[in-house]
Amino acid sequence: MESKTGSILLMISGILTLLVSLGLIVLSILVFAGVLEGEGNVALGGAFLLVIGIVILIFSLLKFWASGLMKDPVTTSKGGVVALIVGILNGGDLLSIIGGVLGIVQGGK
Repeated sequence: MESKTGSILLMISGILTLLVSLGLIVLSILVFAGVLEGEGNVALGGAFLLVIGIVILIFSLLKFWASGLMKDPVTTSKGGVVALIVGILNGGDLLSIIGGVLGIVQGGK
């Protein structure tokens, strides 16, 4: 059985995560371009923001993939497990965790 509610929750979480990651990437580009200046090693800070933005972007793409898996009745529990793991790794993202649990429960039926 597919999990429409879990898929929708995961899609919302993926969109929010995508917006945060794009914001971090744009911020790092502004640091590298010299628009934002500060004291200390600014280039290292920009590189750190870029790496964090790319990692969060990968989490967002995994959420979109898991949401697609949860729409198929055969792979609903697999999508739920992926959503649960990504939600935990993403700092306890509640929408992903709830969507993952719903996917696992609906996939078991």
